[in-house]
Amino acid sequence: MRLRSGFAGGFLLALCASPPSAMEFASVPLGPDCSQRHCPRALVAEGEISDDAPAKFTRFLRQEMQVPGLHALMFINSPGGNVESALRLGALLHEAGASVVVGRPVLGVQARSSPARDRRVSHAPGLSVVPGQCASACVYTLMGAKKRIVPDGARLGVHRMSARVQAHAPEGGGALQSRIFAGENEIRQLRDYASRVGGSQDLISLAESTPHDRIRVLSAAEIRRYRLGNAGL
Repeated sequence: MRLRSGFAGGFLLALCASPPSAMEFASVPLGPDCSQRHCPRALVAEGEISDDAPAKFTRFLRQEMQVPGLHALMFINSPGGNVESALRLGALLHEAGASVVVGRPVLGVQARSSPARDRRVSHAPGLSVVPGQCASACVYTLMGAKKRIVPDGARLGVHRMSARVQAHAPEGGGALQSRIFAGENEIRQLRDYASRVGGSQDLISLAESTPHDRIRVLSAAEIRRYRLGNAGL
């Protein structure tokens, strides 16, 4: 398992098994009745929350809103990313009154909860959800949603914010690497954000008490306790 993190005009936090792709946005129809004039659909966010994710999301949203039928509903699957961007993305979702589901939408499957098979959970006619992951900074984006849905089988995880910094040794020496952690100012920004969106201060305390090189996977009881979601729409 490889951990990547860093500060850059804010703070970056990501946990991933391999170099992740930057977050991309798409839309998915919520049913068969979709035309160029009206198409009931939801948003999809997949990948690492990059520095420019909020700007990309804003541009994408403007484009999508040109066709009626867009619901304030997003499916998210992310290993983490830039914390500052995660907060901005969460704030946008909060302002829009959006619901967020941790998982990938699958069309054309009428499914119920089936842990013995692929753990798909049905939420809309013709649409099912494969439970996903939301780790590190992604959890703070999820926190910003008006309603948070975490299907059975989805994984949420937190750990301490940190940054890997690199400098050159004097007199032509090799590169030196070290790690720094979020200070009082960054923690205060995070707590202020949680207060604005109705998030849990205790979750932040838990994350900051977890070593940066580990991931604290939340149980279903903890997901409810920290107000991160329930299992259904």
